Amino acid sequence: MAFNRRTAIWAALAGGVAGYFGSRLQFPFFGPPVKKLTAAEKAACAITVEATEGPYHVSGVGELKDGMLNFTNLPGEAVEVSGHVYEGLDFAKPVSGAQVEIWHADSNGSYHPNGNGPSTDYKPEEIALRGYVVTGADGAYRFTTIYPGEYTGRTRHYHFKIRAPGKPELTTQLIVPARPGDKLTFDTDDIAEGLPNCQLLTVDETAKPARASFDFRV
Repeated sequence: MAFNRRTAIWAALAGGVAGYFGSRLQFPFFGPPVKKLTAAEKAACAITVEATEGPYHVSGVGELKDGMLNFTNLPGEAVEVSGHVYEGLDFAKPVSGAQVEIWHADSNGSYHPNGNGPSTDYKPEEIALRGYVVTGADGAYRFTTIYPGEYTGRTRHYHFKIRAPGKPELTTQLIVPARPGDKLTFDTDDIAEGLPNCQLLTVDETAKPARASFDFRV
């Protein structure tokens, strides 16, 4: 794995508190403590709430071909996620040409690469489950991937960056419902404490592949 300055700084900070376990950092996120939402804030679903980028973002990844995020065919159960990007609180202003970047852990809870920094720091074969799609004229996006695994301190989740023309970049997460045997859920995950209930995906597992949807409002 490439070891850049940002990774080195994070490793030094993490080492003083919890250290490394193998190659994985045992901290769920960068940044200040997450604000816990009130019951009313949990129930509301307005402008999409931001969430931490986390320690595993790799910049400069490419556009996905046919929306296939699992382009290296890593093992796991397939999931199709779709929706729209809208401007404002209602659903009347679709945003065309928005970049929807996605990255997440594999089914075992490992990122590819298990680090951060520019994509040029890594060999092409080290990069997986990372990329972006671009919304159409109707603001729609779609990608196909696999269920992310949970890992120490985090329940299953997808990371996103939304880059809409004329809007600040939005960094957020969508939480995947816990599966049998999982240690953490939406209600016990620290990051999810700062997200409204609507950012817990509803997954239709009767569909093949399983399907979920979410509309980002920026």
